[in-house]
Amino acid sequence: MKNFIEVQNAEMVFTTKKGRFHALREIDLSVAKGEFVTLIGHSGCGKSTLLNLVAGLTAPTAGYLFLSGRQIAGPGPDRGVVFQAPCLLPWLTAFENVMLGVEQVYYTADPEERRQIVEYYLTVVGLGDAMHKKPAELSQGMRQRCGIARAFALSPKMLLLDEPFGMLDSLTRAELQQVLLDLWQKDQKTALMVTHDVD
Repeated sequence: MKNFIEVQNAEMVFTTKKGRFHALREIDLSVAKGEFVTLIGHSGCGKSTLLNLVAGLTAPTAGYLFLSGRQIAGPGPDRGVVFQAPCLLPWLTAFENVMLGVEQVYYTADPEERRQIVEYYLTVVGLGDAMHKKPAELSQGMRQRCGIARAFALSPKMLLLDEPFGMLDSLTRAELQQVLLDLWQKDQKTALMVTHDVD
């Protein structure tokens, strides 16, 4: 089976006040299409740095990263990212936050089709009755649901999950883990998640 994600000898060096800091060194990773891979490690070990490289948010100091046979040269809608903090625009409703990306990816679809996509994913994650509320009116768990809906609504080739449940209480975390798995099982997108939580 051909690897969907290929990381070859990746290295990431940051320049700090104390000198050069090697966040990653000689990283090799292969992820097959449809796999759900989790990187587990303590805080500060480079998990999020690697995820940012795969997302194209930063470029490696050395090495190569490929997605579906093409070298990753920057961010794109083929990778949906769910961050630890939902990163919603506070002046927009949950619906409008998800619609931002949908309008970019489905620009040839008519407005009704785009509306249906947004409403579908917000309903699936449990925000059907709250989709027209702004982030300040939503709990932390509801905001994270919106972030998950935003990532899935883009229909990306790959999901990148950066400690998506790290800021949630244990009950909300368990509930959202199940929501995420239910969504993933529908089309089994390739997924890479980083966490320090073994559960």
